[in-house]
Amino acid sequence: MLLLQSSMHDFFKRLTPLQATLLLIAACTLLRLVAARNAGLSVDEAHYALYGFHFDWSYFDHPPMIGWLQAIALQFSSSDLAMRVLPILMFAATSWVMYRVTRTLFPKETPWLGFVSVALLQSGLMFQLIGIAMLPDTPLLLLGLLLLWVLHGIVIEGRVRNWLWLGVLLGMAALSKYTSITLLVTVVLTMTLGKQWRQLLTRWPWLAIVVGSILILPILYWNYRHDWISFLYQLHHGTGNSGWDWLRFIESEGAQLLAYGPGVFIFGLIALVAGLRNWRESGTWLCLSFAIPVLLLFGMGAGYEMTLPHWASLGWAGLAPLTAYWLNHNWQSVWVRIGTRCAIIYSVVVAAIIFSELISPWIPFGDNDNPLKDLYGWKQAAQHAEQLREQLSTGKKSNLPLLFTENWTYASRLAWYAKPTPVQVTDKRYDQFDIWFGSPQNDAQGIMVLWPDQDTNIATGGAGQFTSCKLLEKLPVSNHAHLISTFTFYGCYGFRN
Repeated sequence: MLLLQSSMHDFFKRLTPLQATLLLIAACTLLRLVAARNAGLSVDEAHYALYGFHFDWSYFDHPPMIGWLQAIALQFSSSDLAMRVLPILMFAATSWVMYRVTRTLFPKETPWLGFVSVALLQSGLMFQLIGIAMLPDTPLLLLGLLLLWVLHGIVIEGRVRNWLWLGVLLGMAALSKYTSITLLVTVVLTMTLGKQWRQLLTRWPWLAIVVGSILILPILYWNYRHDWISFLYQLHHGTGNSGWDWLRFIESEGAQLLAYGPGVFIFGLIALVAGLRNWRESGTWLCLSFAIPVLLLFGMGAGYEMTLPHWASLGWAGLAPLTAYWLNHNWQSVWVRIGTRCAIIYSVVVAAIIFSELISPWIPFGDNDNPLKDLYGWKQAAQHAEQLREQLSTGKKSNLPLLFTENWTYASRLAWYAKPTPVQVTDKRYDQFDIWFGSPQNDAQGIMVLWPDQDTNIATGGAGQFTSCKLLEKLPVSNHAHLISTFTFYGCYGFRN
């Protein structure tokens, strides 16, 4: 045993920064691949997988990139694992780009700075989840870091032809997520701080603008055909409350602390403040120009509506090289070393619990208390709903009852596992499901699927409700002899608008 420990110690001691980084990326990628096999798709995963199934120029709440990527995966398989292969591979590429970007931004620092920045990225549980689930942030992280790399070439090295790559990256980022507009602010800030406005006298920036504009034409075309609903939705999204509230802001920031861990969140904020005080090094102000617009956008918005942790992922990723730089220069402080060890323990323990539960559920949660219950039972529920739908049919395919549910979050899982059966949503919001499957019409009938277990009754008789509903069956979902949740199925008749 001592000989084995000695050999392992010698092995890790001989690793170069590059080798250690590749080993870390490979280990984390393998972990995500193993975890991706067992759990069902989450709300967003199923929604964006349906994007790929219903291939289009763009979509109601997001640009088309995630749908196009999932459409590629669907050419090979529609399994849950297949829907996660591309995000897992993309996040591995993002980690590699993070290493290269850090080495480029801080070339005079120790080569281990690149490894530390990748370790910070991998330490954030939210980054790990983005790296296993296809979200708009998954391609945006990769494209954003590539853009930071290209900007360094333009502003610091004077590579004017990099403008063409910048146009491509900005266009593809816009195809990934609307909040990529912060990257335009980043470009303006870096050009200002780098005093490179003279490059606008060359042809390359204008070619970049043309290329970027061409790439976003699918978004404009789809929105033109749908009365610009994506832009209207995004303009009102995040400002649902009339007043800015400190409590919502604190809750949002607290959620980010838990989701990313103290290594990314606390040390990231410290590095940001330190960078503002001593910003003249190019690597520092490039990171600040990249991260601050994102963090300000979602920090200000958090006062109106709670910010979901993954929305700010681009900002925290942009701070990782600067955080690694700050840690390296302040490692002599005892509190920094203690804080780093605490951050490592937090990230390892939380990741171990989450991933082990995904790979092989083992925690004996009480009935209805499993925090991951969103991931269980939807495939069985969709299959059961299909059976009930056929039982209520009149024998003619044209008269088959529909599947209904209360909102888009339920509809995403139900429609994915019941595809190509239409699933209509009975709430009053007009969204992607109304575009795909239509809105419920007067006198419509079908199977209403309710979840979770507290939905044991359904109101009838009012506008946006059915005239009558009859309880048909309940489907309990269990694990380790503990009830996870219960799906309830009603036969409903006479929908009223």
